[in-house]
Amino acid sequence: MVKKILKGIGITFLVLVSLFVLLAIWTANKSSAYKETAIPYLNSAITDISKWDPQILKNYMTPSSIENATDEDISKIMRAFSKLGELKELGEFEFINVSSKAVTGGGSGTYVTYLIPASYTNGDAQITVTLKEEGESFSIYNFNLNSMALID
Repeated sequence: MVKKILKGIGITFLVLVSLFVLLAIWTANKSSAYKETAIPYLNSAITDISKWDPQILKNYMTPSSIENATDEDISKIMRAFSKLGELKELGEFEFINVSSKAVTGGGSGTYVTYLIPASYTNGDAQITVTLKEEGESFSIYNFNLNSMALID
């Protein structure tokens, strides 16, 4: 009886380890697929967006991302972000996930999310960017910047 229980526990443990290994392989495969395309795009986009010009941000965003924001809202956000100062350095790009969505209104597609540490003249920040795959290139679907330097 004890042998059967131990055998069951061993098999369960082996299955769980196998699942974690498969998940790690799948994630590495997905992240490497975007390494040659998404990271150069993000490097250029974040460098440009860090000039804090609202029009530059709008040029990189997907139409569905900016349709609910007014020009005034985007300008306010960029003025707030400009408190960080000039971009000094981008850290290592961390692949978070890739997902496919099928929604009405033009939002369907493949989305890739990265976390990027950044250093600005007035403080450090964590940038989370979700890209929408657009054929051979990308557009920014979501741009989130977190920094203690923005707190007054």
